[in-house]
Amino acid sequence: MSRISKKKLIKALKGDFEEPTWTRETLSEFLARPMSQAEWLKGYNRWKKQMEDNTLSTPLAEYEFVENLGKKKRRRKKNVND
Repeated sequence: MSRISKKKLIKALKGDFEEPTWTRETLSEFLARPMSQAEWLKGYNRWKKQMEDNTLSTPLAEYEFVENLGKKKRRRKKNVND
């Protein structure tokens, strides 16, 4: 479930909420304004948390172990001269 602010939730329940759309003008205005370090850090932390949420919850070794359970090991031929 995604997070939403109380203001946006109330607007959505009333039916007044519209997702902002990017036009050339709004995008150019957004890019013309320099981003502060605090804004960048906030966006980076949000991105980092999303990346951590999308990673595997269990270690990769456990997945590899389960994958190899059904596989048979190849037997080596015994050397006749030994």
